[in-house]
Amino acid sequence: GPWRDRIDRQASVSVRPDWRRVEEVDLGKLSKGTSPLSNLVDNSPPKSVEDLLWCGFLDQYNDQFDKVSTRTPAPLKRVETKEFYPVTTTDDPVIEKLAIEGKGTVFATDAIMAHLMTCPRSVYPWDIVVQKLPTRALFFDKRDSSQFDYLTVHETSNSPPAPLSERDAANEENADALMNTPERLALEATMINQNFTQQILRSAK
Repeated sequence: GPWRDRIDRQASVSVRPDWRRVEEVDLGKLSKGTSPLSNLVDNSPPKSVEDLLWCGFLDQYNDQFDKVSTRTPAPLKRVETKEFYPVTTTDDPVIEKLAIEGKGTVFATDAIMAHLMTCPRSVYPWDIVVQKLPTRALFFDKRDSSQFDYLTVHETSNSPPAPLSERDAANEENADALMNTPERLALEATMINQNFTQQILRSAK
């Protein structure tokens, strides 16, 4: 039954006994709008929006990939000329520049914002660090050892991947258990996604 297959996951951070609990949020109630915190959220659309800064460049999409199908597949290639730097909020030079110029009061990366928006559906444990500066600006950061920038695999399925047990870790012959942990699957999915996003672009020369 479901209780027999239940997986007990360790918290993403060790809660110290000297910590003071400020608020406890039930993610299920928050998504349904029945949480006491729901009244603090303004869901009305903003009166105006503004692009503060445009950064980087974007290569053109290679429309030859529109013809890819099961009959005419295209092998995924490893991209060796691109580097990915998933920095946290306080290490982002663009966000730092905007904060110094007073262009906002709440700062976070796209990965952290996406995680917060989908948190009611999350199964794997996670946490973020929130810093409040003397200027009253809030910075949402990830920890160095977090999995925020990795794609998850089957996280919301009825039988999500189980973490590696001590028995499986000691048994090197159990290849399936070693490969199908949440961490290994997330790394594989992230690398596939990164290579795919670069392969479908037409490089400007």
